[in-house]
Parts: sequence; structure tokens; C-alpha cells
Amino acid sequence: MNKEMDIKLQTDASSDHDVQIGNFAIDPAREKKLLWKLDLCICPLVMLIFLVAYLDRSNLGNAAVAGMPEDLGLVGNELGNAVSLFYATYVFFEIPFSMLLKKLRPNRLIAALIIGFSVSIIGAGFIKNVAGLYVTRLLLGVFESGLFPCLTVLLTTFYKREEQAQRISYLFVSAALSGGFGGLLAFGLIRLDGVSGLQGWRWLFIVEGLMTAVVGIATFFLLPNDFETAYFLNEEDRILMRLRLQQSTRYVETEEFDIKEVWKTLRDPKTWLTSFNQICVNICSFGFSTFLPTIIKGFGYDSVKTQLLTVPVYIWASAFYLVIANLSDRVRMRAVFMTPLCLVSAVGYAMLLGVDVHARGPLYFATYVCVTGYGYSIFATPIFREHGLIIIRSIYATVGLGVSWNANSHSGYYKRAMAVGVQQSIGNCAGLIVSQFSASRGTLEPGHWTDIVSRQAKSTSLR
Repeated sequence: MNKEMDIKLQTDASSDHDVQIGNFAIDPAREKKLLWKLDLCICPLVMLIFLVAYLDRSNLGNAAVAGMPEDLGLVGNELGNAVSLFYATYVFFEIPFSMLLKKLRPNRLIAALIIGFSVSIIGAGFIKNVAGLYVTRLLLGVFESGLFPCLTVLLTTFYKREEQAQRISYLFVSAALSGGFGGLLAFGLIRLDGVSGLQGWRWLFIVEGLMTAVVGIATFFLLPNDFETAYFLNEEDRILMRLRLQQSTRYVETEEFDIKEVWKTLRDPKTWLTSFNQICVNICSFGFSTFLPTIIKGFGYDSVKTQLLTVPVYIWASAFYLVIANLSDRVRMRAVFMTPLCLVSAVGYAMLLGVDVHARGPLYFATYVCVTGYGYSIFATPIFREHGLIIIRSIYATVGLGVSWNANSHSGYYKRAMAVGVQQSIGNCAGLIVSQFSASRGTLEPGHWTDIVSRQAKSTSLR
């Protein structure tokens, strides 16, 4: 067959550079070209989807510094409660959506979820009181819940295990970029304050919601369901994809749902260990994405400058994260990065807690210890103590590697989908915890003690 010969499916001897699979060989050059095509046609869309999702999830912080609490008459910790309600529905629906992905087809399910949370966020632009805020956050949690597990499972069907950490890292890079892009977008949109009688924060919700709706429509037409039907692959590519699947499969996967796969996942200790790891690192990360603008404003900056100050650290985070993800895939190891980085990170937080607030030099050095400790991406989160100081910390390092590790550890489509769903449901319960540590005037020391304990617990579980 000519097509088979073109991609060097050889039934006799293969070259030293070919990867042998049974009686066939994969040409590395042809495989590299295929990977380039997959990355070009899948990854940008996946990144765009997750970017708008994180924009819609975290714009509550931007709205908060633009006057939303005052306009809605929020009191006490009602803003933190709104964050908690998001995660209340978010963690409940992650498993069902991840298990329904194949049956409902990725392009349909994911597009429907995107349209759903776009409508929710547009609705947030017209709320009148705290009750309306709570309802929109509940709905946002429902529709966003299926996005991350579904996209993760979808990526594992196109890429081999040793290729997945870098591709899954693109989701976290999108989350980081959303912070920078969201800050710039908020900078412009809050200047629409008063246009058509709407406050600037309302325009923030409405415009971002409309942007999300456009992405949802594009997803329906552009997101591939599997490599057999992907519009950008030719027959040669599909033959090679089948061989890659055969090469990386350690377990015969079934196309039909089997309850035995679910029970295998629930009985597997790896499921619960990775879930415990996930909640530990998520405790360290979730407060940032929602409350960073609020805390930076506490330094005395106006709303416009606050939005801009959130941008540079997110860009730095994205670049650093990609480097470690690439290294992890190259050496095909996860724990070797995760364990020591957790411990170093805890040391950094200890320094931030122990160093005098006036010693800005040592405190600034401690930020680099935190960066080294997480080793994956860099985030800015301030300690607001007396004078205040922006601390740079990374929070996506072990988060991203942990997700990849979990996906790599389960063979069989539904077992893997269930494992990812369980991990994310349990891990995202962290949102219910950190939302009560809302950024307000005073010390954030309890949050940093929580970070230290979480990091130590995770590093211990990885040993």
C-alpha cells in the first residue's frame, strides 16, 4: 500500500531511527510532522477555550476593584461566599461531564458548556443584588465544571503519555495568560463606566461573555472528536495515529461505557493519592486568581493601575511553566520535579512569615525561593502586612504535573476519564476553603501557614 510505504510502515527490517511496533515501524520524521499538525490544529483552540473560561471565572476580582461590591451593597464576606458557591456546583458536576464526553461527543458537549457559562457571565452584567450574584456564580460553576476534565481527557486521546505534560501545560498557561489579558481587558472596559447607564464592571461581564459565546460557536465547528474524524488529518496521518495508539496502549480500551471501569478507578489507590495531592496544591493557587486585584489595590493604587499591575507576572508565569513541562516530558518523570519543589516552596513561605516586614531585601529574596520551590509557573500574590509587599510565587507547577501524572497512570478511556473527574472534583474543593480567606485589610499570614502545611503534606505523599 503506497500510503503505508510513505509513512514507512515496514514489514521487514526497520532503520535504527524507526520506532518498532510489532511488524511495523514509525518514522520519527513523519511522526514529528504529525505532532506539528496536531499542535497547530488542536492546542491553540484548546488554549483559547480555557483562556476565556478563566477570564469568566476570575473576573470577579477585577469587578470587585471596579466598584461592584459598593454598587450591589455587599457586606461582610459575601464576595467570598460568591466564590464558594461557584465551587459548590463546580466540584459536583466534574465527574458526570467527564464520563459523558465520549457519548455526547467533545465538540457538542464542550461547545454547549462554553455557551452556557457565556450566558451566565453576561447575566452577571445585569444583576441588582447579592442574590443575583450568587445565582450567576452557581450557574457558572455548573457549566465550567466539565471543561478542564473534558479537555484533559480529549488531549490524552491524541497524544502519547510522554507528550501529554507539555500539552496539558497549555491549559495552565492559558489560565496564566488570562490573568494578564484579563487585566488589560479590565483596564479598558472599566473606562466604559456610565456608557448606556451601566457601570464599568457590568461592561466587563457583558463583553467577556460575548467573547466567550463566539469561542463556543467556533468550538462546535473546529474541535475534533477523535483522530479518525479530525478534519485536518489525512489517511496517512490516521494510519500513523493508529500505530501511535498501539504503541502507547497498555490496556485494551473499550468504546462502550463499562461500570467495571468506574469501580476499577475507585478501588485504585492512585486515584485517591493524586486527588489528595490536587487539593493540597489547589489550596495554594485558587485565592490568587480571584483576589489578586483586590489585594494589590490595598497597596493604595487606583483601580486602573491595579488592573495593569496584574499583567507582567502572568506573562512570566506562562514562559517558566512551559520550560518545566517540556523537561518533564523529556525525562518522562513527574515526581522528580514535584517532590523537591514542594519542599523548597515551603521554605520560601517560612521566610516570608519569619522575616521582618521592614526587611524588604530578604523578603524580596524569599520570593525567589518561592519561585524555585514551585518551579513551574510564577504568580504574584501580595502579603498585605503593615506596609505590604508583592510576593512572587508560582502555583501551577505541581498542579499541572499532578494532572498529567494522574492521566498517565490510568489505562482505558473510561477509567482515565473517571480518574481525572475524581481528581478534579476533590481537588477543587480547595475553592470552598480558600474563598473564606478573602483578601481584606489585615494580615494574610493564615493563608501562608495554610500554604506551608499544604506543601509539606503534598511532598510527603509523593515520597
